[in-house]
Amino acid sequence: MPHRNLKILIAGGGIGGITTALALRRRGIDAELFEQAEAFRQVGAGIQLSANATRVLRTLGLGEALARVGVYPEGRDYRAWDDGDRLYYTPLGARAETQFGAPYYHAHRADLLDVLLGGLGEEGFRLNAHVDAFKQDADGVTVTLADGSTVTGDLLIGADGIHSTVRGQLFGREQPRYTGNVAWRGLVPAERVAHLDLGRVTGVWMGPNRSIVQYYVAAGRTFNWIGISRSEQPARESWLAEGRIEDALAEYAGWHPTIRTIIAATPRVLRQALYDREPLPDWRVERVVLLGDAAHPMMPFYAQGAAQSIEDAYVLAGCLAANPDEPVAALERYVRLRQPRTAWMQGLSRREEELYQMNDVAAIADRNARMRENRIPESATFPPEQERLYGYDAEAVLRAG
Repeated sequence: MPHRNLKILIAGGGIGGITTALALRRRGIDAELFEQAEAFRQVGAGIQLSANATRVLRTLGLGEALARVGVYPEGRDYRAWDDGDRLYYTPLGARAETQFGAPYYHAHRADLLDVLLGGLGEEGFRLNAHVDAFKQDADGVTVTLADGSTVTGDLLIGADGIHSTVRGQLFGREQPRYTGNVAWRGLVPAERVAHLDLGRVTGVWMGPNRSIVQYYVAAGRTFNWIGISRSEQPARESWLAEGRIEDALAEYAGWHPTIRTIIAATPRVLRQALYDREPLPDWRVERVVLLGDAAHPMMPFYAQGAAQSIEDAYVLAGCLAANPDEPVAALERYVRLRQPRTAWMQGLSRREEELYQMNDVAAIADRNARMRENRIPESATFPPEQERLYGYDAEAVLRAG
């Protein structure tokens, strides 16, 4: 068992930070989480939780709660932007669960947050508590909160997002890279699109310079869509930046009537700039380490931002539990186990943007032909990237490494 006096401080109460607190607690390690907001909250948007993430969440005892709020998609459906022609299809549902040993869900981010908070309970965190700065020495880390108070622990985990204060103090405040893309996000009451017969799939629509991904969330009560379009003019980066429905419709002018009907039925649309960063060679300085978007923000084309932070959380907790008397060495091991995978994922997400949003007519025709030729038959295995991505077992990684 871990040394009973080991105390871990966590900056940031998003998906990664809360999952870290849960994973540490499950290993018998004391953790205190600091969230800058007055209440835990997630923006109204959908999230995809692939088997590599749900495997962790089930291990943390959240499987039943997750199943109650999730949607269990049958497959991923790739279509052409203009005529809706199906280009490619990969199975999910029972076949993917059998293959990867855990379910694939669509969920509302707020529902996932509620599931995580249900595991967290009423203690082990402080709200309205932004970590402004930290100091460390050979014995521990002391954080200074926005109200001037200080807290000392053995380690500090920076799970405070792409604008991470902890990252800035560790490695300097460089600006994230604007990816050249903005995201349009909308949630539609399911009854408004029931006549479209959209199915329980991850719908991916690919067009010149833009794409749309869509699926049901909230146990099927709400339909979620995210449109990504190339734009020289970045929008506000905030999740809460309001857009206009007429602008979203103009962005997707000429697209298939299904897409335009969904956009027109959306009560409120958000428009957000998309940023990422180059992979860091290390996430750690002595007793302070980064996790999730603070360490490896990525574009959303593989829907892996939250999933990778959930993996991080479990592996980090496992490293600390295995070597509690040498926590700095445990952090080194965590970075060694996680950094190559997340760097691969960041690169894969960038490359997928070109696949989804290429604008050369000949290149599009070639892509569509290749996708049609390579459709996966019922008897085949999954694509290699999906095998590597969804088959990841954090517990097995800890045992092996």
